[in-house]
Amino acid sequence: MSDPIPLIYITSSIISIILAITAIWFSLSVERRLKENFLRLKDLIELQHTRTQELMDGMESESQYIQSVVYETQAEIHETLHKILENCQISEQNKEQNKKK
Repeated sequence: MSDPIPLIYITSSIISIILAITAIWFSLSVERRLKENFLRLKDLIELQHTRTQELMDGMESESQYIQSVVYETQAEIHETLHKILENCQISEQNKEQNKKK
């Protein structure tokens, strides 16, 4: 009978090589998928950043528009109140003049 030990060594060496190749192939596959996922996530984050920036720019222009409308409205209200006060003073003066007559 031949010695089975060299046959066991050769078989285990071949199995070890197959397992090593499988592990390398699997790690490369996982690395590729991780890289793809990372690049997809990076693209999504950049897209979200761009959309957020556009939203902030839109909010800035809208806030400036709202601020200008508020200032115009305040000026109109101030002018209206001033006219009302002037009319009230004229009315009071007319009443006083009518009482004196």
